[in-house]
Amino acid sequence: MYQINNEKFGHFLAEVRKEKQMTQKDLADKLFVSDKTVSKWERGNSMPNVTLLIPIADVLGITVTELLQGEKLKENKTLNSDVVETLVVNSLDLSLRDTIRQRKKNWIFAFLISIGVVVIEAILLTVSGISIEQMGDSLFISLLMLLFASWLCIFAKELLPTYYDTNKVNFVSQGIFRIHMAGLSFNNANWGYVLTVFRVFTLGTAILYPIICYISFLVGGISLWNTVKYPAIIILLIGMLVTTYIVGKKYE
Repeated sequence: MYQINNEKFGHFLAEVRKEKQMTQKDLADKLFVSDKTVSKWERGNSMPNVTLLIPIADVLGITVTELLQGEKLKENKTLNSDVVETLVVNSLDLSLRDTIRQRKKNWIFAFLISIGVVVIEAILLTVSGISIEQMGDSLFISLLMLLFASWLCIFAKELLPTYYDTNKVNFVSQGIFRIHMAGLSFNNANWGYVLTVFRVFTLGTAILYPIICYISFLVGGISLWNTVKYPAIIILLIGMLVTTYIVGKKYE
């Protein structure tokens, strides 16, 4: 079984680059990426996107197979098609894992920022003269949404098991997370988009609900807030469900 070794790949990339008397910036400019990206490749911290393999090989004057293997092939040595296919598939997997890791980091960062925003909103509501008791529902909804968002942003898996791609499955179960949507089949083509909808709506609701609370008190006092607080959350949740169906069906 031929596996791609990130460190071996990076060492070979740096070696060939230096043979061509190119700096990391020279290579980066030819590939339209940053020199920091090239540095990460050469240190084995990440792999280039599969779409960059041919351009990298062309710039360095080697074959894609040599690039993925991390060594130059002897003139009389060739690899059979199965080995080459395995190398390419593995490169796709590595590139995908890098993308998923970065996406997960971005959502964790967004979640932490959202916590900070909600805390600031609570402080501003208190300073504006609204008591904790009066804003209680607002804080409860925000904290509840942040609880769901914590699972979605930190623990939810970015990929579904392969059987989702070959069967029509309309539910997902991951730990404490359960979702069942009749008429919508989940698979790896639409799951990333569905997760994004859930993340955006939970984080957005956590931030938006205290704003609705403040505007209600500003315009009509506690009576207006008592009137709009429940319809507002219902509208937001319906919006999330409708958007999930639309996005899920589009990429199903």
